[in-house]
Amino acid sequence: MSTVSPSMAKKIRWCFFFSLAFVIVVPVLCIVLGKTLHPAEFAYIDLDSNDDVPRNQKIYLHADLTSADLKQGTMVIDWSILLDTCDSTSTNCTSVNIYFDANLLHSDTNSSEPSDNNRPTVPTFIWNVTADDQDYYLSNSPKFQTELFVFPQHKYGAIHEVRHTYSSDVYYPFDRYYAEVLAFAEDSITNESVPLVLDSTAGLVEGLKISADVANSSALAQEGLPQLIGIAITLQRGTLIKIYYITSCFPAKPGLITIMICLVMIMTVGFGFQQRNEIVVVPVGTVFAFTRLRLTMPGAPDGFGDILDFVGVLPCLVLLSISLSISQ
Repeated sequence: MSTVSPSMAKKIRWCFFFSLAFVIVVPVLCIVLGKTLHPAEFAYIDLDSNDDVPRNQKIYLHADLTSADLKQGTMVIDWSILLDTCDSTSTNCTSVNIYFDANLLHSDTNSSEPSDNNRPTVPTFIWNVTADDQDYYLSNSPKFQTELFVFPQHKYGAIHEVRHTYSSDVYYPFDRYYAEVLAFAEDSITNESVPLVLDSTAGLVEGLKISADVANSSALAQEGLPQLIGIAITLQRGTLIKIYYITSCFPAKPGLITIMICLVMIMTVGFGFQQRNEIVVVPVGTVFAFTRLRLTMPGAPDGFGDILDFVGVLPCLVLLSISLSISQ
């Protein structure tokens, strides 16, 4: 005959079902959050290309974001020419020079040529649609790569100090950075503008949330500007990294542990209450757990959390040593 009371049996059943639901709901919730809060891809599809602009030639490009290094302040984009509307059998299809703003590109700092703000004269890529169509297998691939500078994010008309822009790893993981692309095309013979269109983009960088603001072709036409590629790119840490930092590595948690240990010391030293050794062991393990968790933060800058160790962990150890020596 069972000696378990009905109330105890009910409590056991509730405990079992709660534990079962917990081990099912938590993994499912983590999967859903990981799927929905995953860093967004650098994705764009042109839906507003102005095809009413008179032209004999129009070039469509695709951009792939392959890497971004915030510590070095660079990002790499691979470009592919998808389409040229000029009929390659026509004699009117001349070569096209594609220019990029050289001051936005990462270049050799040892170069003897000075920087300037003049119109670019050296093309980044020379596109020959006739060679691509009639000599496809022996001509060079219509692909090229650009390495861009990553700048602090400035807001025009606002204060530009770092404390307002968060463009420093001091604010990790809430730091934000900025990159810009400006490209246009000209006929190699007549120097007339050739419409250049960003047809689509792709790319995903681990731990980064990347958003892009692409220049609208209709707005460019209204301002009397040639159809060109203008992209403003914002880079910031992924949402999951911020949540992980707040829940696991937030500086307030070691601070709370330090306050708790201060209370233990006051009770021991000031009021003479001896504490059990187990009370001292738990905070030590917790403090060093936070230290280890900080090392797992993706993209964390060198020395991240060192100040917390000096103002948080070190006082904890000193207070624990004093409390332990007095309680013996």
